Amino acid sequence: MSAAARATSTAYRWHPPRQHPASAGARWADWVPVVQALSGHSRQALLKEVGQAEQLLEQRADWSVGQLQQRLGEIKALMRTHGPQKNRPQPAGASGLRAEALACIALAARHSLAKRPYPVQMLAALAMHQGFVVQMAAGEGKTIAVALAAVMLGWSGLPCHVITSNDYLAQRDVELMGPLFRWCGVSVAAVVADSPPEAMRASYQADVAYATGKQLLADFLRDQIILAGATDALRRRLNEMGPAAGQQHTVMRGLHSAIVDEADSVLVDEATTPLIISAPEPSPMMVEAVQRARAIAGEMVRGADYNVHPVFRDIEFTRAGEDRLDILTRQLPAVWHAPSRRKELVGQALTANDIFHRDRHYIVDEGKILIVDENTGRAMPGRTWSYGLHQAIEAKEQIEITPPTRTMARMTFQDFFRRYHRLSGASGTLQGIRNELWWTYGLMTFVVPTRLPSQLVTPAFRHFASSDHKQQAVLQTVVELHRQGHPVLVGTRRISDSETLDEALRALGLHGVVLNAKQHATEALVIENAGQPGHITVATNMAGRGTDIHIGADVAAAGGLHVLMLEPHESARVDWQLFGRAGRQGARGFAQGFISLEDDLLVRHTPWFARPLGALARLGPRWRARVMPWLHTLAQFNAQWRAWRQRKQLQQRELQLRKQLSFTDDYSPSPRG
Repeated sequence: MSAAARATSTAYRWHPPRQHPASAGARWADWVPVVQALSGHSRQALLKEVGQAEQLLEQRADWSVGQLQQRLGEIKALMRTHGPQKNRPQPAGASGLRAEALACIALAARHSLAKRPYPVQMLAALAMHQGFVVQMAAGEGKTIAVALAAVMLGWSGLPCHVITSNDYLAQRDVELMGPLFRWCGVSVAAVVADSPPEAMRASYQADVAYATGKQLLADFLRDQIILAGATDALRRRLNEMGPAAGQQHTVMRGLHSAIVDEADSVLVDEATTPLIISAPEPSPMMVEAVQRARAIAGEMVRGADYNVHPVFRDIEFTRAGEDRLDILTRQLPAVWHAPSRRKELVGQALTANDIFHRDRHYIVDEGKILIVDENTGRAMPGRTWSYGLHQAIEAKEQIEITPPTRTMARMTFQDFFRRYHRLSGASGTLQGIRNELWWTYGLMTFVVPTRLPSQLVTPAFRHFASSDHKQQAVLQTVVELHRQGHPVLVGTRRISDSETLDEALRALGLHGVVLNAKQHATEALVIENAGQPGHITVATNMAGRGTDIHIGADVAAAGGLHVLMLEPHESARVDWQLFGRAGRQGARGFAQGFISLEDDLLVRHTPWFARPLGALARLGPRWRARVMPWLHTLAQFNAQWRAWRQRKQLQQRELQLRKQLSFTDDYSPSPRG
């Protein structure tokens, strides 16, 4: 068997769980990246390689197209047979090949994209190729840095996945970087949720596939269902040759390399719940129970019969509420006679009423409930809530109730990403989660210096007693900035807020453009025009991560894009993702945040300050300006600590589940390295 064939076969081979560096029996080799990072060896080695690549770029600047393509083909063959296979820094002998490969890819970028990668982008690409998660400032060119690293990994012939935050970015990046990949002899495709199975399978056959983490995990679980949970290479190869009677084709080639764009969002923020593959299981009795629960919930009184926990978004029945439930359900069928069951059914109906809100947590589109991702502001077609919550919300909105579902497969994102042999990534906001990335995924962080000093102006948050006062201040600021001719981007957390703000602007004679989950079809056009002089864009988090708003020279000279944030998020990292739409690549820009005592962040995550907050609202702005920054910081700290604890508990539950099912291989992860 050839070296390339042996390398390819490892993508599908089952491996025993790798001991994590935190475990007592960890091997010394697992600590090598830590020791090298602490000593500065890795950084110096990568800087040296970038210097070598820069020298080669100068020496080969006059190469013809034929010379470059011939050498690219030779390097591709060398990388395929001798390329790195492990998720740790490689021996010194491989550095010369990597430096030359990077130089040739950079030359190819100049021909195919009319862009020459900057040294910081080449440094980031090398760090990602070496298995680091890279922190690059917003606007420093993560897209092309990821593409440079993906070309080198794609040359190996093993599956390489570039993981993006959403389908729009996956398609955009393939379109933008496609010429570079093709120039380097690497096939590339985007895997999106709406693709038919055959088209999706063809996309996965590409050397490099761009997709979201949710899409990859869902397709992986579906393949496992088709293969009956088998992880061996033989079963997969037989399926690829031709599925058995009644069996479908798998779509993925396996898991080997992954580069996670916006790594903090994908690996941390979105990893709080497992992904579940389910199938409809018609149950007329369950549908009737959901409708009855909706009617019963209408007779329950908040504060008397039940309470809503603002932090954990949970319903808690009072003793009087339990007695009332017993009376209201006494004449109903037997399913209502068990106290735990009736509390669960009515509790879901109350959760749908009091906790999940239309145009914030979901939208109604053509008679269907579409969940909205609060981190990205995007609708997620095909996703449903579990344990009857989805049906409870359908009953609330008085639309057709879908059949309940049964679980066919489930997996956490932490387990899934640890199955990759090579994992790396990039983000502009890794502050505060570097330890978690190491302990959960074994990823070290590499900070790339900025190419140009930042000119983004970010004054302190403006503080207000009420949401109405805050909105008026935002409107006045937009009017003033528009009068001065600045392009303005107003970021909101909710779809309803974006629409309300747009209506208020129109009442003042200003016509902006709204971007939210309801207008996703016009996203590209909205972003294209958002940097024009005097243009007003009101957007949810759809205009946050990965969005590149281009501004002209006249706009840059006048002060650049101005970003206003209507309400802070649970994480300061998400705030900075929105602020990072301005002041990119050293250009001038302005970003201002607004916060009020009625904002969801303070209400949910500092509930013990309910009375002090009421007193603070009656004080003057000078006192509020002293106290609210401290409350703002405390609330975000509490929110992030609870989110981390939730991820930790989920990880521990999954570990316990694997131990309970240790007699099978189906639930054992096949981690990297």
